Amino acid sequence: MRKTIVIHVDGLTGQSYQELGDQTVLQSARTPHLDELAGQGELGRLGVSREPRPFCGEMVLLALLGYDTHKWYTGPGAFEAGGLEVVLDSHDVAYLCHLVTLRGQDGWGDGKKLGPHLFMADPFGGGIGTEDARELIDAVNEQLISENIQFYMGNQHRHLMVWVGASGKVACRNPYEALGQSIEAYLPDGDGSQILRELMAASRAILCHHPVNQERLSAGLKPANCLWLWGAGKPVELPQFQERWPVNGIVISPDGPYVGVGMAAGLQTVKLEHGAGGDIAWLQDMANRASTALDRHSLVCLHIPFCEWGLKDGQAVPPSQLVEYLQQVDEQVIGAIQQSVGRHDSIRIVVLVTSCPNWQKNGGSSISPYLVFEGEGEKSEHHAVPMNEREVANRPLRDATKLFERLMVTH
Repeated sequence: MRKTIVIHVDGLTGQSYQELGDQTVLQSARTPHLDELAGQGELGRLGVSREPRPFCGEMVLLALLGYDTHKWYTGPGAFEAGGLEVVLDSHDVAYLCHLVTLRGQDGWGDGKKLGPHLFMADPFGGGIGTEDARELIDAVNEQLISENIQFYMGNQHRHLMVWVGASGKVACRNPYEALGQSIEAYLPDGDGSQILRELMAASRAILCHHPVNQERLSAGLKPANCLWLWGAGKPVELPQFQERWPVNGIVISPDGPYVGVGMAAGLQTVKLEHGAGGDIAWLQDMANRASTALDRHSLVCLHIPFCEWGLKDGQAVPPSQLVEYLQQVDEQVIGAIQQSVGRHDSIRIVVLVTSCPNWQKNGGSSISPYLVFEGEGEKSEHHAVPMNEREVANRPLRDATKLFERLMVTH
């Protein structure tokens, strides 16, 4: 069976910028390796029909592995739990629990309750490291843990909360959406939301004056002064991927829910540390890991989360910098893997680019271009084709949940 490597570039803005001549980042960037592969293979757009939720992140991997997202995708929290090896019971709900930085109009707003006078200053908690975060999560657990509520340590600002026996439907919002805005419209809402709001407010009382945050303030750093609960997910038990396909697969990603999908599907996984945007050494390491994995696996899924690179110190980076980041991904990852595969016709390369849901809501494109390269021996002549939203906009939407099945059956 032909080996396949899937490279998922996840979280481009999809928005056009005046500074880029009214083009998107994908349209503006020089991506010769992507364009060469697109010119030699199949190019189109991918998605899941009648799926109201943004097609990005771990949902994409779930769909690519052939799972019906309407049935199996309950939310990222459940897969984050899997990635952290936290066992959920059938009536539990897992929430993403992120350390964030809230600010008042006249300072850090330490004395203010959650409400319209607090603003989201940094959804990454000021770039807090894992060891400092551990002290904060431990402090929260000491005071807020109960028979029904437990907090679990993750990495950096990303952690997990499990609500045992949760009932009701609570609408929670991604903290990235609230950046620079009053948090009032982004707080949990609906049946059961009061409990989540009380937990978030209680976490502020614990974290605002914690020694870790006092030291951060003294050093000129932002405090990680609140827990933000969102991304609720109920546990799911996926049918194992190898029950359908005799494929030895591996998922490589720094993202907890993404790794959790791979684990739930029964694939091997590699959880990486998050890298800074455009960090050449980090990108090279990802490419090397993926190329090495191809020696031992018939399916390699490499996830490159791009969305968080769009923020630095709680501020949106200039679009020109996003273009530079993408060009580094094209050179250090796409190009390196293309070169390592070489003219080996038994290795297929699939590349998918998905947009950031926060930008979709602000008028950005939700189009997800993809390409399938079956090997250089397939065509004797080819021309580079730009892989971007404009190029594929009028092409028919391919069902992501059927892509792998089609590739396995036809090749």
